[in-house]
Order: sequence, then C-alpha cells, then structure tokens
Amino acid sequence: MTVSTKIAAIALAISATFTTSAFATSNVWDSATPWDSTLVAQYAAWDNFAFSVHNASPEYGTGATLTETSTVASLTSGKNIYNAVGTSNFIATLLGSASGTFDVYLRTATTGTLLDTTATLNGISATLVETYLSTGRGVEQEAYWKWSNVAASNMYVFNFRATETHLSLDQLALAVVAVPEPSSYAMLALGLGAIGIATRRKRKQASMA
Repeated sequence: MTVSTKIAAIALAISATFTTSAFATSNVWDSATPWDSTLVAQYAAWDNFAFSVHNASPEYGTGATLTETSTVASLTSGKNIYNAVGTSNFIATLLGSASGTFDVYLRTATTGTLLDTTATLNGISATLVETYLSTGRGVEQEAYWKWSNVAASNMYVFNFRATETHLSLDQLALAVVAVPEPSSYAMLALGLGAIGIATRRKRKQASMA
C-alpha cells in the first residue's frame, strides 16, 4: 500500500467516525436507558414538546408537567424548547407513590450549550452523569441525574437549568424505579450460589470419569 493510499484510508476512517459521532438523531436517544425498565413504577417522557413554556401532557406516561420558567424560550420546528435570549430554567413534576423506596431519575437530551451539572429533586441535589456527547457543530449531550433510595412522595419536583443562552431541550424523561427488597437480593445470591455449587460438582464428576 502506497503512502498516498494509506493517507486516503485514514482520512476516510476519520470522516466516517466524525459523521457518526458528530450529528446525533433528533428525538432519538443515542445512549442506553440508565434504569431497569422492568422495575419502573412511574414514568413520563417527551420526545417532542408542544409548547415553549408549559407542557402539561407528556407524550409517554401520565401525571407529569414541564415548565420553562424564563418565559422567553421559543419552540423550534423540531419541537425543541430553545432559548436564544435568556438562560433556561426548567421545573418538571411527576406524580408519586403512596409507599415504598425508589431510585428516581431525570434524563435529558440537549443540543447547543450544556445543562448545569447540578439538578434537584424535592430540594435534594444530584450530579449529572453524562452518557453521550457529540462533537462538532451543534453539540448534543445526553445525561441523567439519579437519586437513590428515595422515600415515596405524592409529588416529585425536579429543577434543572442551562448554564447560558442557546440551550435547546430535545428530550426529557422522568422515572421512578422500585428498589428490590433485601430479601430479593438474598434470594438472588442463594440462586447464584446454588448454580456455582452445581457447576463445580459437574466438573468434579467429569474429571473423575
């Protein structure tokens, strides 16, 4: 392979990598869901927003609202909430449960500038976990915040905000996920232990044969 051919191959590989990582698909999550979907007790999400300020009806799930409180945001043709004038501040609510202990998640997808790394749930702070970040123009970020072992509440209130102007909120998901009882973990450990013992016995029997 000549030097020029090698350079062309490298350039093609770099171009392909940039093409797949720099421009993510709007209204589609590009990272894996951070919670176990089989344990979800309450869920609501928006892939498309109907209004620039108050979205009272999620596209998926029930009992949730989203409000952009700066009141100067606009709705893009892609149904994103975009703020070119002020710094967006969001309040999301989700109806809760009567009893139990849960892990609670706030998940976002944005383009443009980034969200503040700190969000609150009923006044309690959590730190952003980034799951996707594109490169190039129109940076897309996917992230979530998690509050662990949260006691049941009639209403979960989330606060999150942009760091500066030109944030475009593309998607939002809220999830309340059941925490397995300690007895469930004990049963799982016993089951794994039994499998291990059975496997060792089979190997021993096979070696003695």
